[in-house]
Amino acid sequence: MVGDFELSKTDSIPHDALASSRQRDPEVFLDTIRELLENTAKSKGYNTEGLQGRNALYEFIYHQLGLNTHTHALGEIVYKAVRYNSKKNEEDLVKIAAWALLVWLHHEK
Repeated sequence: MVGDFELSKTDSIPHDALASSRQRDPEVFLDTIRELLENTAKSKGYNTEGLQGRNALYEFIYHQLGLNTHTHALGEIVYKAVRYNSKKNEEDLVKIAAWALLVWLHHEK
C-alpha cells in the first residue's frame, strides 16, 4: 500500500524494544517511532530526508486526495486501532503514533 509503514518480517520492531508493561519506558517507545519514520521509511523510499526533512510521498498523497486532506493518514490510524483492538499487537500502537506524528508535522491551520 502506498505510504503505509507496514513492517515486513525482516524489519519488524524488536520484541525487546516493546517489552512487557512492567518494564515500559516512554523513551524506548519514542525511539521506536523515530526508527520507523526515519530508517524504515528511508529504506522503503517513503522519505529520503529523514523525519525533519520534506516527506514528498506524504505531501503527494495529501494533495492527490483533494482539499489538502489527511484522509489517508487518518484512515491508517483507524485501521491500525481496529487491528490493535482485535489482535493486541503492540506494533500497531507504534504505527498509530507514527501516523499521528506525520499528521501533526503536516498540519496546516
